[in-house]
Amino acid sequence: MRWCSFGSGRLGAIVADRLLDVGAVLADAPGDLVDLVEAAPEVQARVTEQVRAVVDDGPAWSPLAQARLLAPLRAPNSLRDFLAFESHVDRGAARRGTPVPEAWHRMPVFYKGNRRSIVGPDEVVSWPSYTERMDFECEVAAVVGRRGRDLDPAAAGAYVFGFTIMDDWSARDVQKDEMSCWLGPAKGKDFATSLGPVVVTPEEWSPEEPHQMQVLVDGELWSTGSTAGRRWTFAEMLAWASRDEDLWPTDVLGSGTYGGGCGLDLDRWLPPDCVVTLRVEGLGELANRVVKRH
Repeated sequence: MRWCSFGSGRLGAIVADRLLDVGAVLADAPGDLVDLVEAAPEVQARVTEQVRAVVDDGPAWSPLAQARLLAPLRAPNSLRDFLAFESHVDRGAARRGTPVPEAWHRMPVFYKGNRRSIVGPDEVVSWPSYTERMDFECEVAAVVGRRGRDLDPAAAGAYVFGFTIMDDWSARDVQKDEMSCWLGPAKGKDFATSLGPVVVTPEEWSPEEPHQMQVLVDGELWSTGSTAGRRWTFAEMLAWASRDEDLWPTDVLGSGTYGGGCGLDLDRWLPPDCVVTLRVEGLGELANRVVKRH
């Protein structure tokens, strides 16, 4: 199933090129996508079955192209971003002239982002006043749909509600300075993270299968990669994040980008007032204009 948030924050389901207003056909429908993600698994299953049974010619359906899609989760419970792609780590080590840290092979490391700075599809991302090196990262993110703790990697995948595209915006010059002081990233990342346009459930889409990923800037193809090539699976990332702490519904876990999936890897930097479009096969397209206001 492909879920979305649209209009004033209503829950939508997408089938092919059409959008269903779930609240218009189900009397006891969750109020929005957050309510659905936070619902008990049996409620999620019931709503999914009811939506699949809705006839496709009623007034609650509309063309998807006419819908205004929002960020699926405007303020997730938490935001973690991992460093899962070996090709990206290898490039970082080469830039530094050092080997890949031994610890990276032992545990799926992550940083915690700003859950209150989520940006949706086609929204403007403001270029921070303190950076000259604005960057993107093309990622996939998992949305947690069940509370869990000390998860076994073999079972952790069942705690995922669905997957979406994530753009981990980065102020690279500030990030470099922060991390030279052995902390961060913080201001280098916290100003914006884009999510969307839809959340696709695991029975329909798996990040463990190879799906093409692309980055376009003002319509020009800058980079192509694949969801394959990660050292860490999402199940392993969830299991590590849950070690001696709880995972909660609407927690978001990003994969990190693939090698070449950001300007830092390409040594190519965004110009002001450009449109960055991320495409992930099976998850759609997430586009944002980056505007420098000073």
